Amino acid sequence: MNDSSSAFAERIMRQMGVLPTSLEVVCRLMLMLRNPSQENEEVIDTLLLDRALALQVVHKAKQKETSEGESDSDASEDVSTQEIREILSRMMLQLGYAPLLRLVSVLSVQKILGTELRSYGFDRRELWGHSVLVAIIAKRFCEILSESKRENLDPTFAFIAGLMHDIGKAALNPEMRDHIGAFREDFSEPSGNWCHFEKQCCGIDHAAMGGYLLEQWKLPPEIVTAVTFHHAPCKEQKLASIIHLADYAARYVKPPGGFWNLSIPVNADSLDACKLRLVDLERVVIHIVNTREEVEQYASA
Repeated sequence: MNDSSSAFAERIMRQMGVLPTSLEVVCRLMLMLRNPSQENEEVIDTLLLDRALALQVVHKAKQKETSEGESDSDASEDVSTQEIREILSRMMLQLGYAPLLRLVSVLSVQKILGTELRSYGFDRRELWGHSVLVAIIAKRFCEILSESKRENLDPTFAFIAGLMHDIGKAALNPEMRDHIGAFREDFSEPSGNWCHFEKQCCGIDHAAMGGYLLEQWKLPPEIVTAVTFHHAPCKEQKLASIIHLADYAARYVKPPGGFWNLSIPVNADSLDACKLRLVDLERVVIHIVNTREEVEQYASA
């Protein structure tokens, strides 16, 4: 990133404000995930650093219980801290730590990614739906690689990187609004894509902008790298290659919305980089198309 694009990214960062407390919680939880002897109470203490986020998690748990006929109460500000602790403890026992972290990540970024992005042609929640799809596909790719003993990549880190891969679009959207009209006549050009137009408008593309944001918010380096290079991963960037392919595969589950003809073409070398095979992409796409439960679980959060 050169000096001018760094200055631009810093200005956008200031406009977006300080790190959302919920993302700070996600960062702490990701570090805890790597500790095999992590105590559940410490995880709960971390979640309670953002009481609103903890209440959202509790609300999701109560929704599930209600659907199973076990409870009819709702989460509210009146829920005691002790009750929150008990519900979170029960969730950790039932779900496991990694699924809880994925849910917390979803609840943390849905407001940023769920808004209407007019510069990109996204209606409300369109980018959010695409981000959830990429996250789920990336997670499944890592699980397939692990099951087949081809590669060992963290599925939850892949999920979070997939979820946040286009966060740079939310950051650039206000800036692009004043310029995008000038490029509409070029939208049909074969060489035209979002990174091309973003660099002309802002001097930085959404992938680099997203990586900058996540770096400033102190997410783990491998997630920052995966987001920064998800459109042009090199051979050594395995997680970035996973996100690149998940972004591509998600188009076959559901078009991402917006001006998606400006999507970046797939780099076939990414398959070799992360040891995936074309049949793996096909299997995951078919599975998600036929079983929408996980997609709906996160997309409706």
